[in-house]
Amino acid sequence: MYFQKAKENSVGIFGKSNKRTQQNSATVIAQGTCIIGGISTEGTVHIDGKFEGVILEADVITIGQTGEVIGDIKANNLIVSGLFDGKIDCNEVHVLSTGKVIGEIKYNELVIEENGKFEGRGIRKSSSLTSRYGEIEQKINNIIISPTPISHDKNS
Repeated sequence: MYFQKAKENSVGIFGKSNKRTQQNSATVIAQGTCIIGGISTEGTVHIDGKFEGVILEADVITIGQTGEVIGDIKANNLIVSGLFDGKIDCNEVHVLSTGKVIGEIKYNELVIEENGKFEGRGIRKSSSLTSRYGEIEQKINNIIISPTPISHDKNS
């Protein structure tokens, strides 16, 4: 999907190489695993287990069908097949047909597939649209709260 294959290191895990791990490597939280805390990575994160906390700076975060995340996510791309509850700040958010998102999303691009669920507040980054609903809501409330009395006097 969005994953890139990490380049192989020429030296094994116990070798004496000073080369750092490839930035595009994946952090995986397997089904049956529960982690509470924070992750900061420039690579990808795939969650099939449970995670409570904060994920920052990731390129791609994927929440699998069995994955559950409660917390804050700040990343380039987010793909949800499982459950997310919290705050999202991502360039692209994709809620797949089995995905459920509860909370607040700040995004540049938001795609919700048929049967995908989103309940909360969505805010498009750098949007030039402004709502006038607040003005109209005040007028509506004035009409509902203090309607003009109707006179039933026949002599009026």
